[in-house]
Amino acid sequence: MATYQDIATKYGITPDQVKELQWAMADTWSAIGCDYIACFESEQEAYDTFNSEADMVAEATIDADRIKMYGNTDLTWFYELSRDTVPSRLKLGEDAWDAKSAPSQDRYPSGVPKAWKS
Repeated sequence: MATYQDIATKYGITPDQVKELQWAMADTWSAIGCDYIACFESEQEAYDTFNSEADMVAEATIDADRIKMYGNTDLTWFYELSRDTVPSRLKLGEDAWDAKSAPSQDRYPSGVPKAWKS
């Protein structure tokens, strides 16, 4: 799974911008997700229609600018990205949705703090 830094490097933005986009998508998805999924025959059909949850959430939040209507974040930087730099904002949204923090050096890969080991 890619980190905020990985996504930032890939798209020429900052890790904080990746987090900001991810949070704005999460805020928007929490406002519209149930209604969006209700447009399908079932929740399973909604998930089957898309390649991944990230694909579905990016489509639902970024397409048609829903993220502007429901989010409380100023994403001017996102909409001003050059197509030369970011050919697909939806793909950036998918990647941002799945991004995680870099693993902490004081934790095992499982997430257990190393300090717990005695």
